[in-house]
Amino acid sequence: MRWFLTRYLPEWGTIPLRLALGLIFMAHGWAKLTGPLGTAEGFNIEGWGWPYPVFWAWVVALVETFGGLLVIVGLFTRLAAFSIASVMIVAILKLKLSQGLIGGFEFDIALLMLALSLLVTGAGRLSVDHDVLGWGAPPKRSRVGDTPYD
Repeated sequence: MRWFLTRYLPEWGTIPLRLALGLIFMAHGWAKLTGPLGTAEGFNIEGWGWPYPVFWAWVVALVETFGGLLVIVGLFTRLAAFSIASVMIVAILKLKLSQGLIGGFEFDIALLMLALSLLVTGAGRLSVDHDVLGWGAPPKRSRVGDTPYD
């Protein structure tokens, strides 16, 4: 059983991570782009004292929507995961940290960890990054018979 898991399933390991993170962020980003949340008032960014609150509201909405899409298809995954992680860090620090872990930033920290996992590992073999761009190719074998899964 172990040989099967180490030989054939590593290609599929990042797909659930990519789907979960991507779908959640696409849904939230799309809601922000098409509804009142896409405004500075919807984000309450003006209360943070940041300059250009409308600009930042649009940046967050676009990062969430298109970052989620890129993560799902596995294109520029590390860049998209970095952008999503950045949004989550700001959300935790500016909005949720004062509420505590339970009922506060527990969901946000889980999404941050998903994004950081994809940032570290990349999209995996079953992705546009690997198939088209050649990123994340398996290591070369040093001896005949060696596999990258040993």
